[in-house]
Amino acid sequence: MRSGTLYDPPDEAYRSPGMSRFLRLALPLLALVLLVASSGHANDDKKTFSYSDNGYVQLDPAHASLYRRNDERLIVALQECLTTLDPATGKARPGAADSWSVAADGRTWTFKLRQDAVWSDGSPVTTKDFIRAWHRVMDPFTESEWSWLYRPIQGCGIIRDQYARAAGFSELRTAIRELLASNPNGIPGEDLNLALDDTGVRPFLIGVKSRSVKRLLKWKDGDEFPPESAKLVIDALKKERRKAKGQWKDRLEVFGKQGSGLHAADDHTLVVITTGDVPYFPELVARSAFAPLHKSTEKLRSGAFEVGGYVNNGPFVLQGRGAKPPEGQESERVMSVVELVRNAKYNGPNQAKVDRIICKTDLSLHVPAEEDMFQFEPGKLQWVNATWPEWPKKKLRKKIEGLKGFTARDTPRILYLRFRCDRAPFRDKEARKAFALAINREACAARFWPKAQPAKRLVPNGIAGRVEGVSCPSSNMGAAKAAFKAAGLDSDTWVEIGYGEAPGQDEVVRTLMASWKKNLGIEPGLSIQADNDVRKVIRAGKYYVMLTEFRGAVNDPAAYLEPLHSKDADSGLGWYDEAYDALIDAARDPQTALEDPDDWLETVGVPSLKGALDAAKSGRDGRLRLRREALAAAERRLLDEYVIVPILFLREATLLGDAKGLGTEEARRNPGFVGSLVSVER
Repeated sequence: MRSGTLYDPPDEAYRSPGMSRFLRLALPLLALVLLVASSGHANDDKKTFSYSDNGYVQLDPAHASLYRRNDERLIVALQECLTTLDPATGKARPGAADSWSVAADGRTWTFKLRQDAVWSDGSPVTTKDFIRAWHRVMDPFTESEWSWLYRPIQGCGIIRDQYARAAGFSELRTAIRELLASNPNGIPGEDLNLALDDTGVRPFLIGVKSRSVKRLLKWKDGDEFPPESAKLVIDALKKERRKAKGQWKDRLEVFGKQGSGLHAADDHTLVVITTGDVPYFPELVARSAFAPLHKSTEKLRSGAFEVGGYVNNGPFVLQGRGAKPPEGQESERVMSVVELVRNAKYNGPNQAKVDRIICKTDLSLHVPAEEDMFQFEPGKLQWVNATWPEWPKKKLRKKIEGLKGFTARDTPRILYLRFRCDRAPFRDKEARKAFALAINREACAARFWPKAQPAKRLVPNGIAGRVEGVSCPSSNMGAAKAAFKAAGLDSDTWVEIGYGEAPGQDEVVRTLMASWKKNLGIEPGLSIQADNDVRKVIRAGKYYVMLTEFRGAVNDPAAYLEPLHSKDADSGLGWYDEAYDALIDAARDPQTALEDPDDWLETVGVPSLKGALDAAKSGRDGRLRLRREALAAAERRLLDEYVIVPILFLREATLLGDAKGLGTEEARRNPGFVGSLVSVER
């Protein structure tokens, strides 16, 4: 590396476009092997912890990347949330709040902030700082991808869902107007249904009382939609949009005030009301999306987090950071550094064990996969995330696996297929079944390094409260062919498989396509999405079948199942299933089942839940039992209906030098745990 400051870019020689493919692969890998092998000896400063990860670090809690856990790892070292996750157990322990309690109803949580907690500028940490930050995340105009984590808080689900409804109604209204302008004598049914598919609004239209909207939902491709009906739909959508907009605005206006799901009893007492019994709530508020914000950041937006010295309340402060890649140079290698130092004002229970954190990052956005390795001076790192976008050659892989400090571990990440169930051909269960049963999970698992584990359910191993005995149907090529025929499909049927740019997904997609071509005679198209666009595409429902990588927010089955509720703005499945929704509703709030137990049992169609339903009448333990069993039944229904098809549980590889305290295996079973920089020591 060129001499100079920590924030210098790498030598120009490494960027040379003329470098051979072999050297571009070999040099970074060999450098990585050397630096990890020698990391325990070359750096004598035991008060500094240096590690590497990829991607430009986003330190704004509202805009941290959903796909880079390193963002959150750094944020929770800088900004102390109400709680933190213990690196030994993964469970919640005191953070900015030194205690908390929940009422007998399981809904009202009271957090007591430390009386002496201060920001790095010496000003006191108060409940206003949390309300300011949480309101900012929930404001739709912040466009925070993390607002979905707030759904368990009373009123937050309505803000998200009604905003999505309003936006969807507006988009569909515009689309129908344009179709009507081009087809004044009647809109072709095929074009109308395509507009419904592309806007992803179908689930939001269910229950709308307008007769014209009800006709719209059942319109056939071969029939023209009358212009007078189209005008009635446009008027109905205008009214529904106005209603939805009013609801989310009203809820947002009171959020953080008395009577809402969040309010301050005083400067050091924060009260949160959840929509039901949420046993994992203390772990949820340890996530970086719930970090407080100092008043000085209120008007600076994300720019406040781009410079060293911004005011924070955690064990570390930001000393400095490197710059973003220059415009037009996204294809070149650009190295950067994020540097943290101890916060001299921090007086809480989570004191840092080292004085300095150096995070070295590769900012390349679209470089050849072989170059997505880090090349830093040998011996300068104590930890490397070794799960690379493209795996090293077999011979070199064995050398890396033989290094002291190499670990391959299971993760709570799942790779699965999701079908858009209101879009042909996947409206038909038999079509979904055909594609689901023609999957070779072992072949897909072999595409990963370290090798992934075949998955037959959505909730990963080790998740607290996971009920055993749930499994999707096994692969069966004969049954797949029979279902394909029963659905009336043939080789000319058009479908498209989408996937993100996450490591290994392109290899899995190729494996899936090869199996579908061989066993079903069909060859789908491809739709490649940038990582940050996948969630948007799913939410809008603009896909046929999507390969999705998912990691739950908390250590609970609900984290994997609740987002698929048909009325959830993030679901994007186009699958309205009364039984599934009733099961999720009961898991969120058992009272929905207890109001009319017989009717609820008939709706969900699971007689075996009667015992849990009776137990729920006796108190909180019984309600939690019903919650567990309802979630397990909901997972079974998803799998039996072939709405979700689990493929793999993903693993990760790391290289660790002379450091400890990042987190135990037990802690890493919690999906919300991202590794602890506060507890790391050398």
